[in-house]
Amino acid sequence: MALRFNQSGLLFVPVRWQRVAFVRWLRRIHAWTGFWGAVLFFVLGLSGVLLNHRSIMKLETGEAVEVSAMEIAVDPARLLDRDALGRWAAKEFDLTAEPRPPRRKGGAEEAARGGERKSFLGRERQEAEKWELAFSQANGKVTVEYTPGSRSVSVRQEADTLLGFLKNLHKGSGLGVLWVLFLDTIAGALVAMSLTGFLLWTRLHGGRLLAGGIVTASLVLAVAAVWPHLL
Repeated sequence: MALRFNQSGLLFVPVRWQRVAFVRWLRRIHAWTGFWGAVLFFVLGLSGVLLNHRSIMKLETGEAVEVSAMEIAVDPARLLDRDALGRWAAKEFDLTAEPRPPRRKGGAEEAARGGERKSFLGRERQEAEKWELAFSQANGKVTVEYTPGSRSVSVRQEADTLLGFLKNLHKGSGLGVLWVLFLDTIAGALVAMSLTGFLLWTRLHGGRLLAGGIVTASLVLAVAAVWPHLL
């Protein structure tokens, strides 16, 4: 079907759809989805910039700060393996995140250390094994360290900076299903705003050629930035 447009109407909406009720409906969707996600659009835009610069042209967001550390007495019979250590810590400190081995420099995960024979003062000795697990919550991290057979667990709490917290919100780190579903609605609002914004383009903002040129320029720039780095 060929599309014809009114001289003063919407450029990307067929003439027969350009009725007051339809245009009002488009504007309401555009407005209310904008209000629904207004604050989160700002937050996710800011955190998106920080994440985009996490490796190239890096923007520092500050290191996590140790808030507290403690040796907590425990019955060794309750901590027979690393899984038991994770369950104990989650229950003891009301942690909702999944326990994972902490990341070392270089990004490698290491759940257990020690357990090897090493030379010390001229003799081969067995190094004690240590289990270490980290619970990454949205605003910080709790790390537990335990030597099998010991009667105490080392616990360390670290707090993220505000910018670090915003990045965790963007990634959904340490958050549950409810937050993930909520962000899905924010993403849906952004999609709705982009579609209704496209349909509401009028001659007040320029012709279709200008609109198509802006979209094409954006896509060409995106492809030019990605193409050299593809396999």
